[in-house]
Amino acid sequence: MSDPKPGKPAAARAPAQAMPKDGMRLFMMLFEARAGAKTRLRPGALHAIAVFMVAPGREIAIANALKGLGMTGWEDPELKHQMDITGRKRLKDADLDRTARTALAKGAGFLVYRNEITRQA
Repeated sequence: MSDPKPGKPAAARAPAQAMPKDGMRLFMMLFEARAGAKTRLRPGALHAIAVFMVAPGREIAIANALKGLGMTGWEDPELKHQMDITGRKRLKDADLDRTARTALAKGAGFLVYRNEITRQA
């Protein structure tokens, strides 16, 4: 995972590729998770993470996303939103679009938002 920038999401380089392989779908998910030591962010801080996953179905995509978040040091991930975006030409947000294209090329893409999420009491 790349080092996040202040106020901007951190995104991996994205090769251009249009569609997942036959029988596979592209899923976009939004998680909130707590930073662990491996993340290079303040431990315990809550962050938003956009996850793009190529998988044959929604349940497998979510399971793979949770596994990837755990392997990269994120704790207590909570799925906030998910959708199948297979066939979408481009996403309007450049960082999200790059991360989606990374997922199409490599199977997964993670976009971590550096700004911490704070909860009102």
